[in-house]
Amino acid sequence: MSRLIRNTVASWRPLTIASIAALSITACGGGGGGGDGPLVMDGDDDEVIILPTYGYQISATPAAGPLTVTFPGEGGMFGISVDFGNTLNGDVNVDVDVDNQVSIIDFTVQSLSSLAVDTNVGLPFLGAFDIEVIEDMQFDVGSPPTTGLIQISTATETVTLQAFIDGVELRLDGLMPARYTWEELDSLFDDEGRPEWQRRAAFGAAVLEFVIDQTLSVTEAFNFIDDQLATVNPLVAACDAFTGSPPAGVIAQGESTFTWMGVGPTPMGGDDFRWLFTDCWIDDVSDIDDTLLNGSIDLRNYIEIIDAQSRLIGTGFDEVIYTDFEIADTRENPPGTFTIDPSDRLTINGGFDLAIIGN
Repeated sequence: MSRLIRNTVASWRPLTIASIAALSITACGGGGGGGDGPLVMDGDDDEVIILPTYGYQISATPAAGPLTVTFPGEGGMFGISVDFGNTLNGDVNVDVDVDNQVSIIDFTVQSLSSLAVDTNVGLPFLGAFDIEVIEDMQFDVGSPPTTGLIQISTATETVTLQAFIDGVELRLDGLMPARYTWEELDSLFDDEGRPEWQRRAAFGAAVLEFVIDQTLSVTEAFNFIDDQLATVNPLVAACDAFTGSPPAGVIAQGESTFTWMGVGPTPMGGDDFRWLFTDCWIDDVSDIDDTLLNGSIDLRNYIEIIDAQSRLIGTGFDEVIYTDFEIADTRENPPGTFTIDPSDRLTINGGFDLAIIGN
């Protein structure tokens, strides 16, 4: 299996879209927020209070179908299909910085959240299984979960994964547990010498994390929706420029483009947006492996509910739809020369419904 699917699906870290927060698109002017009280974003015409905690719900949307991820492997293409079952639910704690950028500090995935996964959409891999959160999982952004229990089930087996600060325990059908560090878990599903139930459990945990990271990363779009879109539309931001020769067929400096698709004086509830990435390179200066994004995300039927006290108590999108959204892994070797291994590309299609509700 490619280095990219291992790194992207199994790394328990913020992924792809969230990384473009560094592109310095600021949707709101004015002063910043922070501290222990309500957070404030100052727009051009009024003031909206951002609450410190919101609940979220991620569910299926008929318009998009299941979320699918495809990637090349030996002998052909692998494919993963994710159907949202009893939805994913949880809480997020947020902050607003001095530039009025809203970011997620930490989050939970609550019990009864569930997904149905089929890993055999392309080449046969680990079959179909269900994932259910049995005990709430707690995450700090960029770190593995510190608590929580999930269950990965097929028609013939049930595996539980208990999270700890320093690792996990996998237990098949109530038998003695097997203990792993997070690093060991990350590589477990790709080890053909391991029992298939262990590989499936490790991959199930990675898929759950991948889906949550992708969906919560979409919240970065809320930083772009503001009255200024009425006069500066689309919002275009340059991505990182390659510091040497880019990969074949890739331009030296790509961009992301955020377009308001609505009509009227200013963006409002019910409007649609499109987020397009063209050779958008995200450079991690501490690593020779970096990320290249291409493709689009449609954000349909924007939700914005502000109460009489100017508090944002509800937001989201009825449809978040990925269209051939490609994530490629670039490598600099030798220095100044960047390449993409053909096996290190994955493509996302389909989508979900994202609702965020003030607590």
